[in-house]
Amino acid sequence: MKTFHIIPAALLLISFTTVSCKRSETVISTYENQVEQKLEQSDSAGVTVIQSIEYLESIEGGKSLCAKVNNLVVRFCFGDSYDGYELRPASEDYAASLVDDYKKDAGMTFDEDSDAYWAYNWSYLMTGRFSDSYGDLQTYTVYSENYLGGAHGMQSMIPHVINLRTGEEVPEEEFFAEGYEEPVAGLIREALQKEWGSPDDPSSTYCMMEEDGMVPNGFYGVSEEGVTWYYQPYVIASYAQGVIEAKVPWYQLKPYISKEYSKF
Repeated sequence: MKTFHIIPAALLLISFTTVSCKRSETVISTYENQVEQKLEQSDSAGVTVIQSIEYLESIEGGKSLCAKVNNLVVRFCFGDSYDGYELRPASEDYAASLVDDYKKDAGMTFDEDSDAYWAYNWSYLMTGRFSDSYGDLQTYTVYSENYLGGAHGMQSMIPHVINLRTGEEVPEEEFFAEGYEEPVAGLIREALQKEWGSPDDPSSTYCMMEEDGMVPNGFYGVSEEGVTWYYQPYVIASYAQGVIEAKVPWYQLKPYISKEYSKF
């Protein structure tokens, strides 16, 4: 397990900082879990589960707030069915369920296709990280990269926004004011055009993307620069382009942010 302390001048992972030696400082630690299991029929095939998840050892707001944030981390990484679990048992149970699924699914067809060992070496990688922040709002990202046979694996980057005052997740529809969807979608398309080319250029990468999917999708993160939306492979672009990011600066979003969060 690795632990580091947040130093405001060097790290901007969380906006909370230590202001008094009598109060708990914000400390982030990383829980790591790795499980390997060979397929019963062959030592040449197996599954690997790797998890590296950041959580709070402590936070300036106290133990109750720390517990609320860590419960969110568990739910972000493993799903709402793990609500109320501690991180370690949630991780171990989730990894065990992946191994069980592997033994069932891969074991069922291995005897019929045993020459293709590469297709039966599955892997599940997950990392959870406290990333960018804006005021008291903290982005937590969960990156997954899984290979379950076939031509290639699958990746995803799922962001979540946490209100560090309350320890609650901030859904996109709560962060923005009513009617934000259409104008913000226009800003997202503008951001993607700056990155991927003009819609008037048939040879641009942008023209090969699915414009209908370039809308606020709930997968958003905050930073000092603005809000970033994440689009998973195949949603608006090919698998080869990976996870697509569209960052819109705060000055453009200001008219569409809800009153509650416009002061952050």
